Amino acid sequence: MRPLQEKFEDLEDLLLHHRGTLAQNMGVPFVRLVYRPDEEVDCLRRRKSLEGILQRDGIAVETVSCRETVFAHYEQRGRLDQLFALESTERDRLSARIATHARRALTGQLLAAAERLHGDGVIFLVDVGFLYPYLHLTPVLDDCTNHIITPLALVIFYPGETDLDGQLLFLGVRPSDYYRTRDLI
Repeated sequence: MRPLQEKFEDLEDLLLHHRGTLAQNMGVPFVRLVYRPDEEVDCLRRRKSLEGILQRDGIAVETVSCRETVFAHYEQRGRLDQLFALESTERDRLSARIATHARRALTGQLLAAAERLHGDGVIFLVDVGFLYPYLHLTPVLDDCTNHIITPLALVIFYPGETDLDGQLLFLGVRPSDYYRTRDLI
């Protein structure tokens, strides 16, 4: 993988000078910046710096965190303890239900951020590791297609690694999903 600083320089250039063309060839203005998990702290620092640069240039930024997405539905209803109790006996069925609620919640958060930006700005999607193992990003990104459109841009900060063949890995396994994103790896 390329150095993190180089990827952030490319991302800054894309967002400052090429946001209007991000959807060309991919059909969506989605960018995925892949960083090694051990670069999490540096990535956070660089992301905060980039947010400041964009805002000084008049580009609004919204940040959507996946940190509490998976269990928020159950926690809001006071059913989190019940959920954990069912996990030992109903794991497969429960995983599918969790994924459905998490997908709906995350899509809603992203579309709400797009609405707050009034169709112009940048959405940072962070803490995607918290979706594992319940939710993959592909269905969420599919739900956002035709809703997040240029001059909006969605940037996914994605903790990953590459194997010896240069294939992207997420938590040590190759993601099975197809992403229509511009990847900075």
